[in-house]
Amino acid sequence: MSKRFAPFMALLLILLLTMNGALIAQQAQQKDVAPAPPKPTITAAEVTATTAEVLKQVSEMRQLKILTPVKSGVKSRSEIEQVVVKEFGESSKPEEIEAANKAMIAFGLAPKGFRYREFMIRLLTEQVAGFYQPKTKEFFIADWNDLDQQKPVMAHELTHALQDQHFNLGRFEKWPHGDSDREMAIHALIEGDATALMFNYMLKPSGMDITRLPMSISALSNLANAQADKKTGEILFSAPASIRESLIFPYAQGADFAVAIIKKQGWDGLAQAYKDLPQSTEQVLHFDKYFAREMPVKVQLADLTSLLGAGWKRIETDINGEFGYSLILSEFIPKPQARTASEGWGGDQYALYENAAKGQVLLAHLSAWDTAKDAEEFFSAYTARTAKRYPNAKERDGLPPTERAYQTEDGETFIQWRGQSVLVIEGVPAEQRDRLTKLAAALWK
Repeated sequence: MSKRFAPFMALLLILLLTMNGALIAQQAQQKDVAPAPPKPTITAAEVTATTAEVLKQVSEMRQLKILTPVKSGVKSRSEIEQVVVKEFGESSKPEEIEAANKAMIAFGLAPKGFRYREFMIRLLTEQVAGFYQPKTKEFFIADWNDLDQQKPVMAHELTHALQDQHFNLGRFEKWPHGDSDREMAIHALIEGDATALMFNYMLKPSGMDITRLPMSISALSNLANAQADKKTGEILFSAPASIRESLIFPYAQGADFAVAIIKKQGWDGLAQAYKDLPQSTEQVLHFDKYFAREMPVKVQLADLTSLLGAGWKRIETDINGEFGYSLILSEFIPKPQARTASEGWGGDQYALYENAAKGQVLLAHLSAWDTAKDAEEFFSAYTARTAKRYPNAKERDGLPPTERAYQTEDGETFIQWRGQSVLVIEGVPAEQRDRLTKLAAALWK
């Protein structure tokens, strides 16, 4: 589920991709390269000189002129943690982060009691190797790694600096709340562009090119994930799958998206994509839909606050998108089945309601699909996912084949399929069950 992961993507370079990219470059050169011994620290003078060198190379490879020099510096782990905390405070209000946290739990994407903000600060502090800040136009590198080994990270982040100079990354800093799927798609363009360039930077000595790799970057990412030493990213590998995959998506699937554009239209075409932005994760996952400009369907849910009664408040609305639904399904059913059932997505919206005094939450989401067959497939997959999530649930008898209802420990879950749409209401408390028909009718409107 896309949620509010995207604002922090400019800070994060998934080290798995860097490690695996370096391995490919070494194999392409068909010789072993011994890693340089790490230095205790990196000086600002070294970073300034190396930044100028790498920026010149990146500019030539990315075919974007350097419009202004890029300021650079080094930061310790504690200083990076301060930046991460500051970014959290500036990008989202505490109540928005808390609502996103509760939505993750309601969808079954995180365990009860999970603390999103605290976990993400620890995760990003562990994983950040370098970052570019559009606000200050500065680039920083971690001071605890060898500088030569960090050149791929620098190539990635300095690509962001060139993107900012030519395409104004600042316009994506304050994204409208409730449009996370499109936000994730645009970050996939930005990070995929930089990841594609990073791989080319590493492959250049061998004469290879990212467009001629034998497999996709997302496949390489899966391979790296399977082979990685979990101790090098202990917090990352302990993250809920939805967080881990949401962090990797803009880099891995984003790079596949960037490569598809490069193959079809060259690096100039990738520059044009900053004007013709991807509109959904569906377009990122299915390049033909981006080139065909297949736009998402706008879904607008009615507000159930008045029907739910006193004490209830709507605390979150957002869009899952194809990628988000694939995460929600694959948490409980096999990934291939989840991905297939998520294809054919047309549009959706979800809303989370809370009765804080009673400690109750209710989740409603309505999705539109390309065909009735796509909707039926999602209906069946979501039914299977619900049964797996709640193995002790009691299924209600006597419903038509287009409806399912389960009494669970979190309240009743109701799933209804109509034509090309599917409605789901989850966590309906016992005292609200007599209103379920009215709630569903209001949402269908």
